[in-house]
Amino acid sequence: MELGKINKLIAKRFAPQGCYLADDEGNEVLLPNSRLPQKPNLGAELEAFVYRDSEERLIATLDKPLAEVGQIAGLEVMDIAPFGYFLNWGLDKQVLLPKKEVRQSLEIGDFVGVFLYVDTLSERITASARLERHFNHDIDHLNEQDGVEVQILQKEKLGFLVTFGDRFHGMIYHNEIFTDLKPGQKTKAYIKKLREDGKVDLILQPEGMDHVEPSSQKILDKLKAAGGKLPYHDKSDAQLIQKEFGMSKKTFKKAIGTLYRKKLIKIEDQGIELLSNS
Repeated sequence: MELGKINKLIAKRFAPQGCYLADDEGNEVLLPNSRLPQKPNLGAELEAFVYRDSEERLIATLDKPLAEVGQIAGLEVMDIAPFGYFLNWGLDKQVLLPKKEVRQSLEIGDFVGVFLYVDTLSERITASARLERHFNHDIDHLNEQDGVEVQILQKEKLGFLVTFGDRFHGMIYHNEIFTDLKPGQKTKAYIKKLREDGKVDLILQPEGMDHVEPSSQKILDKLKAAGGKLPYHDKSDAQLIQKEFGMSKKTFKKAIGTLYRKKLIKIEDQGIELLSNS
């Protein structure tokens, strides 16, 4: 039975306070009635997260945390104490981020990227914001242009720090973001560059012609919704294009170029216009 992780356990016996779950070695943990939506059949296998309650007793829940021990996630600061910060990780009990594991002061409502581990002295699940010790820098098998699901950890000066896969990390730079991003959010991204220091540069849209088709369709949809005409073209201001279409000017120019070659639109000084056959 692993503390801080989701375990596959068997419903072994009932007690007034709940159901006791057991692992293959006979170790038991209580799943309290308050965390039991309905009584399981004895012998049924359940996926339960094992942690310690407010009185430091080993306990199980069927709720899923935002991260398990050994994982990295962006968590929100819910409370502050002289010795550290309490973070929301999706359970009734918050997880402690000790001040010794933080590089800068935090405020309630801040999101911070942390690694979860079991403290060897207290045997408590604990968070660390000193991520450089926990990131995976072995990126040799990753490929540029691959799509990955990332989690936004925290906002930094250059962009948003993200994590993906087996504790890999990277940055999505502010000048390549054309939509709203929030810490804690999960989204699709694409590997732009693999760096020698083990870091990864990512973008939210695939480079090259792979991205032209969905972008072209987005422009077509907006044209149809606007009655067939829009006051944007390849010389329009990049910020206006970003605001209206949620894409870079480079992507916009590629997309309308594709639509023009397919004879779906015409491009004029006043903007773009749907052709009758589209």
